[in-house]
Amino acid sequence: MKEEKKPMTKAEYQHRNQTFNEIRENVRKDTYRLQYHLQPPIGWLNDPNGLCQIGDTYHIYFQYTPFNPEGGTGLWGHMTTKDFIHYDEQEPAIYPDSIWDANGAYSGSAYEEEGNYYFFYTGNIKYTDKEYDYISDGREQNVILITTKDGFDFSEKKLIMTNEDFPKDMSKHVRDPQIIKRNGKYYMILGARDLKSKGSVLLFESENLIQWNYKLRFTTEETFGYMWECPNWVEINGKQFLIACPQGVKQEEINFANKYQCGYFPVEYEFGEESYTIQPFKQLDRGFDFYAPQVFQDHQGRSILIGWMGMPDSEYGNEPTVQKGWQHALTVPRELYVTEKGILAQRPVKELEKLRTKKKEFHFQDTFCEEVPVSFELDITLSEHKQFILSIREGVKLQYAQGILTLDMDQYGNGRTTRGVKVDNIKNIKILSDASSLEIFINDGEEVFTTRIYDSMSQLYCKISACSLKGKLELFEINNRI
Repeated sequence: MKEEKKPMTKAEYQHRNQTFNEIRENVRKDTYRLQYHLQPPIGWLNDPNGLCQIGDTYHIYFQYTPFNPEGGTGLWGHMTTKDFIHYDEQEPAIYPDSIWDANGAYSGSAYEEEGNYYFFYTGNIKYTDKEYDYISDGREQNVILITTKDGFDFSEKKLIMTNEDFPKDMSKHVRDPQIIKRNGKYYMILGARDLKSKGSVLLFESENLIQWNYKLRFTTEETFGYMWECPNWVEINGKQFLIACPQGVKQEEINFANKYQCGYFPVEYEFGEESYTIQPFKQLDRGFDFYAPQVFQDHQGRSILIGWMGMPDSEYGNEPTVQKGWQHALTVPRELYVTEKGILAQRPVKELEKLRTKKKEFHFQDTFCEEVPVSFELDITLSEHKQFILSIREGVKLQYAQGILTLDMDQYGNGRTTRGVKVDNIKNIKILSDASSLEIFINDGEEVFTTRIYDSMSQLYCKISACSLKGKLELFEINNRI
């Protein structure tokens, strides 16, 4: 027996949306609203989905619960942009209105071929007639296909696979499809949890995007978490990476400190073959709020990553915005590239430089102190250092000592405390500050910290102090209220 909950249809959404105009106005007035990040007009936002470029327009879909800032049965919200600066809200794209997705239109991705865009996503169904563990029973996770040519008008839903099509040793948790084409064949990857609670990514093969056959699974010899969510296959300059979000990984000192992890496995695989090699996992982001990223290739050939600026089931939250009727945001778009050391690094896309207005630039030695606006970009190039403390806004510090770089949120993280990473040498630091977020890129994005921040946004300054410190600073004011 499926949950007795009425699926949310387009008509129901439109009717309810008209009653939320007052809440929308209150959300717009919230001082914690971000100035240059994609965020929900009201309600709850999480995973980015279906990222693609159609013509000169980028389409960004996302998990969306518009009428409850604490989440619930989700649909696909939809925004568009031509410059990653100005975002236009569109009508939601996918509603949980069928027998295959009535308890949530979960995450998925877009695949383009000859002007047709194929959106594969997971439809979620939960049973409530008795007690279930919702791991081995009580749940359906269905692979569903819709198509479009323009990103707005979609075909009818088509059921592609159910749990019965997955390997028999799989639990009911198999989701988040992505499509890859190699050598004339199509491949689908899906995040998975088996019945022994070992995480993996399943690979399926197809001749036509409709009928799929199981090929193999990517996993580690020893169990590394019980579930690998949100897989992305990324190839850059001949290097292959499997991005995933492992759940259930135990913390190891400063590593794997979040409730769930997000990172990548360097892999070597020839599509169609039966074997592969997989290297150890590396975290993509060391901050408190980074999960479920999605990567797509735009018309310039860039591999662009957008992540959810959140963390499921964490011990900290975003009560200051929930009280105003909204929660969460997406990260700035980041271009992925591979360093000489083989690290999958991230840098903000070039378009964001258009946000820069006023600029200060100077060289410093040992110390500096500068007043800053709420929204700023700070670029620090270090020519010499041993240890240092960089104060960011109120109370929040970035401290380097004994080879460890630590982000300390003090009392301004709403429960967020400290996160750290081992770094042998720091060459540069880029900080993007918005009303209630910080994104910190270390050594050209080899390491990144993403976090929400809830300070008073008054008497703001950046200050650095250290011994044997020399460098150059560039400070840009950012002022673009979306």
